Formats: sequence, C-alpha cells, structure tokens
Amino acid sequence: MSSRLCTALLLQLLALCAVRRSSCDLYHASYQFSSKDDDGTESSSGKEDPVSSDASKPASDLRPSVLIAILARNHGYLLPNFLGYIDGLDYPKDRISLWVRTDHNEDNTSAILQEWCAGVEPLYSNVDFESSAEWLYPDRDPFQWPDERYDHITKLRQQALDAARAGGHNYLFFVDCDNFLVNEKTLSLLIQQEKPIVAPMLLPDGDNTFSNFWCGQDSSGYYLRTPDYVPTLMRERVGCLEVPVVHSVYLVDLRREASSRLAYWPAPSGFEGPVDEVVMFAFSAKREGLGIFVLNTEFFGYLIRPISYHSLEYAADVFLNFKLKTLVNHPPVPYSEHVSPSNKEPENLNLDAVFMISLARRPDRRNRMVSALNELNINFTLFDAVDGKKLNQSYVDSLGIRYLPGWRDPWGERPMTMGEVGCFLSHYYIWERVVSENMDRVLVLEDDVDFEAFFASQLKKLLNETETLKLNWDLIYVGRKALDWDNEMQVPGSSMLVVPDYSYWTLGYLLSHRGAEKLINAKPFEKMLPVDEYIPILFRKHPQEGWAEHFDPKDLKAYSASPLLAFPTHYVGDKGWFSDTEPPPEVLEKIRLMKLEREKKRKGKMEDQVRQKAQEDEVKRLAEKLQHKTEL
Repeated sequence: MSSRLCTALLLQLLALCAVRRSSCDLYHASYQFSSKDDDGTESSSGKEDPVSSDASKPASDLRPSVLIAILARNHGYLLPNFLGYIDGLDYPKDRISLWVRTDHNEDNTSAILQEWCAGVEPLYSNVDFESSAEWLYPDRDPFQWPDERYDHITKLRQQALDAARAGGHNYLFFVDCDNFLVNEKTLSLLIQQEKPIVAPMLLPDGDNTFSNFWCGQDSSGYYLRTPDYVPTLMRERVGCLEVPVVHSVYLVDLRREASSRLAYWPAPSGFEGPVDEVVMFAFSAKREGLGIFVLNTEFFGYLIRPISYHSLEYAADVFLNFKLKTLVNHPPVPYSEHVSPSNKEPENLNLDAVFMISLARRPDRRNRMVSALNELNINFTLFDAVDGKKLNQSYVDSLGIRYLPGWRDPWGERPMTMGEVGCFLSHYYIWERVVSENMDRVLVLEDDVDFEAFFASQLKKLLNETETLKLNWDLIYVGRKALDWDNEMQVPGSSMLVVPDYSYWTLGYLLSHRGAEKLINAKPFEKMLPVDEYIPILFRKHPQEGWAEHFDPKDLKAYSASPLLAFPTHYVGDKGWFSDTEPPPEVLEKIRLMKLEREKKRKGKMEDQVRQKAQEDEVKRLAEKLQHKTEL
C-alpha cells in the first residue's frame, strides 16, 4: 500500500473519531458547580451547558429541556424532604438543569444544598449552585420579610429567567422549597398542558384555604377572594383553569415569542404596583398576552402556609406535624438519599417503654405508624398484636376466658367478636410485661394514631405536671372517644388533665406499674368484655352497673389529657376506614337500619297505645257524661 493511500485512510479515521467524540460531548451533560466562598469570591468547575442539542439521540426521543429554579433561606429543617420529592420527579433528569440559590441563612441550609447538588450532579444535565455568605440587608429574625427581601427575591427570579434563556431551555420551572410535589408526574403533566404559564394546584397544609393561585386581584394587584376560588380549591371546578395569578411553583413555556419579553426586574413598563415578584410577574404576563393557568385535575401536593415562626426550632416542629398529617393518607415523606441523615438519638419520652401494638397482616398501618414514630424520633417497641382471625373458641377456652354474662355491644347489640378478644389479649400481654419487667410507666399506642401537633413535647410536659402536682395516677388517656365531656372536671392545679367519664377506645394511654397490676388483678379473663369497656368499669365510670358488679376492686385512678394528644387516623364512614374488631361497614349499616326500623316500630307501637288510651278515655268521659244526664 502506498504511503499516500495510508495517509488518506488515516485522515478519514481521525475525522470519524472526531465526529464520534463530538457526538459524545453533546450527549453527556456538562456540569457547572459554582459557589461563593465566605470571602465572597466565586469558584466554579465544569463546562457550560450545551443543553439545547443532543446529537447522539434522534430528535423524536428528546423531551423538552427544563431549568428547575430553587430558592432557599433558613429551610434546613425541611430541605431533605423537599429535595426527596425533587429526586422523585419522573421527568428524565438528563433533560433537567438545576439553578439553586441561597443566602441569609442562620442554619445549615447552605451545607445541605451543597451536599445535595454535589450528589445529584452526575444525574442532571447541569447544576448551578450559589451560596452567598454576604448579608445584603439587615434581618431581625430568620423569617423576616423586609422590603429589601422582596427586592432581592424579585431580582433572583429575574436571574433564573435569564439563566433559562441563556441556556436555551424550553421551560423554566420554579419550585419554592416549602412546596411539596407528592405527585411524581407533576412536571410531565404540566408540560402536557401546552400552556404559557401553568401551576399545579397545591393543597394547604392545614385548616386553611391558602394555595398557590389567585382567582382575583384588587386595585393594587394583591389577592382578592372571588366566588371561583373555593370551588377551584375544593375541585368542584376541575380542569386547566385560567387565573390571574400563580406563585411559588409554576412552569413557564420559554418557546413562545412573547415569553422573551416576560420580566420580573426591572419593573415592567407601565407597572405602578408594589415591588412584589408575584404581582409584577402577573402584570408582565398579562401585558404580553400570556395566559396563566392552574391545573387541578389531580392531587399534586401540599404547600406550607408562610407564617412568621417564633424560631427555627418551632418551624421544625410545625413541619414535623405536616409530615405526620401527610402520613395519614400518603406514603412517608421522602428523605433525599443525597443528603446525610440527621442521626439524632431516639428518645424515650421519660418513660420505661413505648409499646406500639400492630397486626402483622396490616403492613400498611404498621409501616405508617413506624414512619410516624421515627419522624417523632421516639424509641419504641413493636408489639405484634394477637390476631383475632387466628383465634378459635377452643384456644380461647384453653386460656380460661369466659365472656361477661349478658354482655351485648351497646350499639350493635352483638356478642364479642374474636377481633375484640385479640385486641384485649394484646393489651393484657403488655400489662403482664410491665409487671414482670418491673417497669414504672409506659406508653401504649395502637397502630391507627393520628398524633396532634407537638405530641412529644406535650407528652413530656404532661408527665412533668403529674410530678409537680404529685398526682397519684394509674392510667392517663392520651387518645380516646369521650362520651360526656360536660361531666369531666379539670384536675385542680392542672392545665392539661381532666378526670374522665365513660370513654371508648384504647387508642393511646400512659400506664403505671400499679395500674397494670390493677388491670390484671381484676381477673378479666373470667368475665371478658372489650378492653375499652373494661377500663371504665375499673375507674367506676361505666353506665352499665350490671356489668360493673362483676369486677372488684374498682379503684383504678384514671385521668385524661385535655386537650387530647392523639386521635384516630380514620373514623367510621371515612374513606380508608376499616376495623379488625368491629364488623365490616356493610354489616354496621345493616345493624343501623335494623335499629332504625326497630325504633320506628317501637314508636309506632307507643303511638298506637297512646291513641288507644285516648280513645278509651274519651269513651269513659262520654259514658260518665251520659250517666250524669240520666241521673238528672
């Protein structure tokens, strides 16, 4: 082969390699990671993002490129969970770039974001992180919003918009870090709407109507309640609905020609309202003829109402309550795998043990409760409940169990179920353990508890109060169904305790060693009835004296938290309600209808008797009148 031919072939080979290398460079996402050091200088590594093209894939395989903009300040207490939801979005991460900014922090917000950005860098097209240690304006507290803060946030929004345009992105997706996108399809569904600006409707985090959209504006551009707002929030109006304002989390389509004129800062031409990025952006969109929409066809997630917290610690407690409430109907709030765990030591709440009773065949309830107790950072013992479905009468007889003579369920008028026997045994075996292991005081919880806000701190406060008052207690309800609040007296000198009247449920209660002994010594196996009927008998508050006379002594010193610290996750009739002790809902409904029919017949019979008596009295009166006339 001639040297000229060899040279030609070599040049062709080098050209082919260059083409392949170029394609590879375009396919693999670049990474720009910048931060400002404490002295304010900027450091960076990586390359500029070529996100607008990808020569290694056919155009039909490409999804629109998105820049996700995240702003954070003093949010270390919720960031690992917020970022867990960002991790879970089902949109291809190689089509997403991240733009993250944080400043004016008094907590570990910057450290968490830096760790997360470094951890996710290989997954995303580009990561641009900046943390400023410079204080640009004075702050009086971590959650203050002076006018300078509004100016600063408005300028940061503009910087994110500029970055999205400079990177050639198709969309800009703002997600504030107090917005939790539970629905992993959120970003994909928003893009499918093909709207200029669209937000997923988020539900408020509590008993309020605060969301991330407005249906009206007043003359200054701020929020105005209109007749459409609540029906939209309650999803009585469903669709991709046009609204004047969205905020906190929303998607902007940058492919439209009019989008190139959208602006946050400086104030759009003709704008005379307040310096507020929400109002200014809505004005800019309206001026450019870009519609703003809110999508409420599905559940997307929650928004934490912005309030001025007393402290970072208080804010963390409020957020903990949000996570516990979310657990009632949703999977556990995720914790980003790219953020180090907190590694806090679980606490015992100044108790010898915390028992959580749970059926092994109810993993959904068990897992929810385990997650809740872990969130509360409570050290607990999982106690496998006795399963009524596995019990039979011969086994029950072998334990020496005899049912209380004449007992019938007060509501359903039925005998005791095996589920109720299993429930009683579960509690009884814990009482035995308290005695045998010489425990001083414990907390017993069932697996359907909805914890009230600040549960752990309130429980410790309650226990401290019992010590201050030198209260001689055996059992203290923390969760129950009180049947007669009016007859319950406050414990003298206490702000948290009442003397309970007849109550249902063994949802949660504190138990002392002596209390456990009393519950055992009354020999309930010899005359068993449901455990939540048994306990009120022993503190002399059961209305059925005929049942109570079978037990002695009845000297249980019982109290109750007031207000209660725990409630059921679901009530009869709620979606998701079920019971392992009560009959199924359809049977309960039949019992209810039967009782109504029986009551109707009883009332009808009484009315017939009244009518008959009235007729007899009338006949007697006429006869006496006739006799009187005859005598005259």
